Amino acid sequence: MGRSLGASPAWLEKEALLVLNELWAKLTAREKFIVYGSIVAAVGWLAGTILGSKSEGVAGIYSVTVNYYSWSNAGLFDILALVAALLTLVVMYLKVAPNMNISWPLPVGQIIVGLAAIAAACGVLALLMQFSNNLPDAPILMYVADALVIGGAGFAAFSAYTEYMAAKAA
Repeated sequence: MGRSLGASPAWLEKEALLVLNELWAKLTAREKFIVYGSIVAAVGWLAGTILGSKSEGVAGIYSVTVNYYSWSNAGLFDILALVAALLTLVVMYLKVAPNMNISWPLPVGQIIVGLAAIAAACGVLALLMQFSNNLPDAPILMYVADALVIGGAGFAAFSAYTEYMAAKAA
C-alpha cells in the first residue's frame, strides 16, 4: 500500500534525506568543494544584508535604518553574485539528478566555471564600489560579508576550474 504525503511528515523528511545523500554521493570531491563555495557565497550575501544595516534615531522619536550593504550599485552586483552562486548549485543538481538527460550547450564544467567566476567578479566589483562610495560609518561586518562572497565564489571557481581541467585531461 502506498504512503500518502499527509500521513507521515517524518517519512517525507527521511525520503528527502535519502535523496540528498544519494545525490551527494554522486559528486566528486572537487564538485563538493564547488557546492561548499557557492553556499558560502550565498551565506555571505545573507550576512551582508543582515549585518550591513545600521539604525540611527534621534532622542527616541524616530529611527532610520540604512542598509550600507546594498548602497548604490554595489547591492545590484551583490545580488548578481548571489544569483550566479545559486545558478551554480542548480547546474550541479541538474548534473547529478536522476532521470535528467539535458543537452548542455557547453560542457557542464565550463558552465560551472563561468558562473562561479561571474559570482566572484560581481563580489569584487561590489566591494570596490562600497570602498569608493566613501560610506559614512559603514559597519565593518559588511566588508566581512563581502569577503565571504568573494572567498566562497572564488573557491568555487577554482574548484570548478580544477575539476574541468581534470575532466578535460582524462
